[in-house]
Amino acid sequence: MNKPTKTKAVIYARVSSKEQEETGYSLNSQEELLNNYSTSRCDFSVVKVFRISESASGKIQRTTFTEMIKFMDKNKINILVCEKVDRLTRNFKDALIIDEWLDQDENRQVHLVKDSLVMHKHSKSQEKLNWGIRILFAKNYTDNLSEEVKKGQKQKIKEGWLPTTPPLGYKTVGEKGHKIHVIDELVAPYIKEMFALYATGNYSTVALGEKMYKQGFRSRSGVQVVKSQIHKILSEPFYYGKLVWNGNRYEGKHDSLISKDLFDQVQAKMSRGAIPYHNKGLTELRGKIFCGSCSKTITWEIQKGNSYGGCKQCKAQIGVKTKYIRQEDLESDLLAHIASVAPLSEKVIDVLNEALKESHSEEIGLHETQTRNINNQLERIRQRMKNMYLDKIDERISGDFYDEQLSQFAEEKEALLHSLKKLEADNTEYYRVGFMIHEIALRAREIYLNENASIEERRMLLAYAFSNITVLAGDIKAEYTKPFAFLAEWMPRVNEVLELEKTLGTKGKESTFVPSHPIVLRG
Repeated sequence: MNKPTKTKAVIYARVSSKEQEETGYSLNSQEELLNNYSTSRCDFSVVKVFRISESASGKIQRTTFTEMIKFMDKNKINILVCEKVDRLTRNFKDALIIDEWLDQDENRQVHLVKDSLVMHKHSKSQEKLNWGIRILFAKNYTDNLSEEVKKGQKQKIKEGWLPTTPPLGYKTVGEKGHKIHVIDELVAPYIKEMFALYATGNYSTVALGEKMYKQGFRSRSGVQVVKSQIHKILSEPFYYGKLVWNGNRYEGKHDSLISKDLFDQVQAKMSRGAIPYHNKGLTELRGKIFCGSCSKTITWEIQKGNSYGGCKQCKAQIGVKTKYIRQEDLESDLLAHIASVAPLSEKVIDVLNEALKESHSEEIGLHETQTRNINNQLERIRQRMKNMYLDKIDERISGDFYDEQLSQFAEEKEALLHSLKKLEADNTEYYRVGFMIHEIALRAREIYLNENASIEERRMLLAYAFSNITVLAGDIKAEYTKPFAFLAEWMPRVNEVLELEKTLGTKGKESTFVPSHPIVLRG
């Protein structure tokens, strides 16, 4: 005699909280309970088990629930086994789906093991009332949990920490309830380089993504960071110390990766549309020159073997007599701009570097000492705020006292940050940069016109020298970057003095320059 076919069933297992998942009550133990119930007590044949961890996102939970319903419909499975109501559904939408699924076939059943409840199309009114009340309780639990989460997130933001996963370049450390975000030393260098490269105007998000991928930059899942993610990274205020939550910005306690100035430069590049397209038609000036009339990017075209630029937006007269300007003419003018702030020779560079070191050693040393002291004070304040937060959590201090001290520390921190920004803007930084830019300025023409120089190298040179270039009716207006603006301010005077010494017959006595003309170096 053939044995009767067992009724097919599906198990739906779900852990109600992450804490339960991490401790004794796991998905495995729940699945074991439901399997024993199905096979031993009801003689069901379990066809498939659907599992959901509470740590899964809402989207994943919704997808799993929908897949389960479709699977049962497709395979004509009429029995669903779950631990209890709040494991099956916590919202009215899912409850309605279950009700509709039961009403479609009188053979369908939902077994809620720990609730001692079996729901079907002809369930009694008392059973339906029991089912409905439990759904209300489950919905109330979800609503209350949501309120508590939002309350915790609000407090976290108030204390200066992001209540979610930080962007690439940072990692989360600390115990539950005391987690903070710190710089990820393995990833942070990539983020810094991305901002620096994009600010030059030489890279699109696609080109930048490919370059960083070749250097080893990956997403947290280990794959290439795509264009949209690159754009999101470059738009993230978190990197210069701000938190963005629900459309509002807050001061963060985490250490910043970049300066606000660099962030603003990148935003200006992105909003202006100045970044060149990622294709084989990239030229030295593409995306770098703007119309002096409408501020839109100049478009470059090849005509009879020569490159010409014009404004496709307002059709303004870009050249002296025509709507177009020849690339070679514009390049010649830009190189002349650089040459006007360059040292006269390599001997001058040696004199200048020595003079800069001697004349400003005290200022540079003082600057570094002041910066170090401020950073030490900021670190002490951060540590005190962290310790106070722990004391508050452990109820060693009252909430009122915590708020009072937090406000005081915040004021001190704001004052120190202001002092630090002021120091960073100090001219001593330009003296330090001056050591490196003298030779770039001197050799600019040689580098740019070298037949072995790549388009990217020429574009990088222009990015070092100019922050903005506009042209209208042949009038080229080039704004220097900060380092080159510094050279433009004092280099002509230095060259003039050296030329005067040469005329007076003092050529070759560079060692007399520093004590003889200290006022020139101090500007």
